[in-house]
Amino acid sequence: MPFVERDPSGEIVAVAAVATATATEWLDAADPAVAAFTRRVAPAPAPNEALAALVSSDLGLVRVLEDLIDTLLAKDVIRFTDLPIPAQNRLLQRRSLRESLSAVSLLDDDSGLL
Repeated sequence: MPFVERDPSGEIVAVAAVATATATEWLDAADPAVAAFTRRVAPAPAPNEALAALVSSDLGLVRVLEDLIDTLLAKDVIRFTDLPIPAQNRLLQRRSLRESLSAVSLLDDDSGLL
């Protein structure tokens, strides 16, 4: 339930969770004026931008989860066979793809060394 602060023209300029010296007016969170203020100060990203950001975030999170699983395996917290078969297959596939990419990048090295 937000408390709002308004400017001299009556426009909401701040929202607080608790009453403050300047935000004393209580409004319901569903109030259209609160929603308008929220859209104004934090506009929603365009759908394509939001989707791209989510996909990018997912890709980064996948790598974090892979590293976490590798760490748990290395520390014998879990065994590879503890994972469901589809997860095992996916991890093996990704490791194989990463190794292939690593080998290609070594061959493409401009140093002339293999």
